[in-house]
Amino acid sequence: MKTSLSVWIRLNVLFLVCLVAVRLLFFFELHFRIEAGWEAFPTVMSGMMFDLILLCRVFVYGLIPFVLMHRFLPKAACGVFCGWLVLYTVVEALLAEYYCNLNQPLDQVILVYTPEELKETVSSSTALSMAQVFWFVLHLACATALVSLCGVVRKAKPFSYRVILPVLAVGLLVSVFVNYPRMIREEKHYATHDAFCLAVNQPSYSWFKIKEYREDLRKGTAEDYDKSVSEAAAAYQALHPENDYDHPEYPFYRKATDPDVLGPFFNQTSDGLPPNVVFIVVEGLGRRLTGVTSPTLSFTPFIDSLASAGLFWPNCFSTSERTFGVLPSVFASVPQGRLGFTATLSYLPKHHSLLRDLKRNGYTTSFFYGGDASFDRYGDFMEENQTDFLFVPNLTVQDSSQYVLLAKNNRWGLDDGPLFEGAVQHKRYDTLAKRPYADVYLTLTTHEPFLIEGIEPYEQRVVELLEQTDGISEKERENVLKYKNVYACYLYMDQCLKELFAYYASRPDFENTLFVITGDHRMAQAPHAIPIRKYNVPLVIYSPLVKQPKTMNAVVSHLDITPSMNAYLHANYPYQIDDHCHWLGTSFDTVAAFRNTRKLAFMLNNRDVVDYMSGDYYISNNTLAKFDENLSATVVKEEPLYHSLKEELDNFQVLSRFVVQFNRLEPPR
Repeated sequence: MKTSLSVWIRLNVLFLVCLVAVRLLFFFELHFRIEAGWEAFPTVMSGMMFDLILLCRVFVYGLIPFVLMHRFLPKAACGVFCGWLVLYTVVEALLAEYYCNLNQPLDQVILVYTPEELKETVSSSTALSMAQVFWFVLHLACATALVSLCGVVRKAKPFSYRVILPVLAVGLLVSVFVNYPRMIREEKHYATHDAFCLAVNQPSYSWFKIKEYREDLRKGTAEDYDKSVSEAAAAYQALHPENDYDHPEYPFYRKATDPDVLGPFFNQTSDGLPPNVVFIVVEGLGRRLTGVTSPTLSFTPFIDSLASAGLFWPNCFSTSERTFGVLPSVFASVPQGRLGFTATLSYLPKHHSLLRDLKRNGYTTSFFYGGDASFDRYGDFMEENQTDFLFVPNLTVQDSSQYVLLAKNNRWGLDDGPLFEGAVQHKRYDTLAKRPYADVYLTLTTHEPFLIEGIEPYEQRVVELLEQTDGISEKERENVLKYKNVYACYLYMDQCLKELFAYYASRPDFENTLFVITGDHRMAQAPHAIPIRKYNVPLVIYSPLVKQPKTMNAVVSHLDITPSMNAYLHANYPYQIDDHCHWLGTSFDTVAAFRNTRKLAFMLNNRDVVDYMSGDYYISNNTLAKFDENLSATVVKEEPLYHSLKEELDNFQVLSRFVVQFNRLEPPR
């Protein structure tokens, strides 16, 4: 017994050395590969707290199995531990690689997407390099060195019980009285989520996040949620007294009383028909492309010109961290549910939409997208909402004369130039086209891997802009040069958009057309120290019908587009809408000064909903902050306010999951 216990203690000392070594490797890989500064070193090493707790749990939970096995098969027992040591090191190496590519630990996101979608995402975001091989080999070398010491450990002289018993006591006390899963789930002891992610034990974080996600998915009835639906509905509706909710079984269902705030900004169409509407959702179009608070450079000069000549909301917000949320939010003003609105069921939850209203009021609707429309079910959503035409190219066709095959570079689909050319060609020869029409574009060029045909001239233009512009901060200059290919893609997209507008301007119905331009989310590659900024996208409504341009700094969101457009069309044209709706949003706030009257919940790529905005405050994980008109934030310590906002978010989440899972957005028509 004493021999087995002594060997087990010494083997766990090797595991401790392994924990220290892989943590050091983790920091240096971050330092050399993604340029993490030395100021991150104390944070990374403070995470030894998590490692030591994990060590105690491994020591205690593995004690009896090891002692029993060592009693009869000592070499095999040590061999199993060596296998565990190698496995742990390999997992750490892979998780470090994941962190270097996405700046966050691996979590349940691997269960959110299908295997095909994961393959497409990974192939478009990463490429095998010598740096990856180098760090992986270093991890294996570390594991090999430690395994070579296992033979020495097995033959060493046993410890006395004066050593063994205190070690057992410490391991047992830590394992029993420290709630390790709760520490990770609640992200305790760190002021920000980013600091926590740097410090946490990566395998533990991934394990507990995936485990919690799987347990959450097993919830099958409304009673499984933390609060009853009726209580959550009452609390949510009390926060929105401007709405008249009159159906207890459908918590978001209300009277459609959103006022027309857009009408005063537009002249009437020349023919009395409702205007054409062209929606352009630009991939990764955030308000601050270069990642600094007040950027000097712009890489979207044409979009800027439309903003200055139309209606512009610089403080618009998406509702999700990635593209999966944009179409349901913009065109149906719906909640995300547990996994995102389009990913929850094999069929889409029953809902209404702006697209359906446009269709029944005589609009011809079209959707133009250059990638795989089955990804995140973009095509399913548009078809469910009665879209007349879907332009989705077959990317498996070789040597097509219409577009360039991009699969060889692991791109998501067509560059914006070929996409817009295909759309224009379709519209020129569409014999069914008539006024009014609604076109929806979802672009791709400004998505990873940020490769376009003939990128060099655009990269040169990026450098020229840096040289020709005065007053650029050193931080902005560094960011631009670091992501030169990224900004080149934005210049290209902007030029393609200018050429698309030239086509619309050549049409005789251009004078009766509205253009709505926004981003699906903020560009992920540029650094963002403040979580709320990653949802900040511009919203531009441009039209020859605009009476006078105006910039409105009040906060609006994608959820407000459908109710605002419907109210405008209904109030000014023969355009019918229902007297009830399930819109989460409301009419745009058109105040010029900065203010926020919205309460918004945001969904991360892994489908966590931990970011919430209300008034001048937002919560992100366990942090409460107050933000200003520049979206600069100050962390505040007001526990009652934090818990109040957290309760608001929890109530919304209960309703969001309930109505999507059980089809309770609107009653049967």
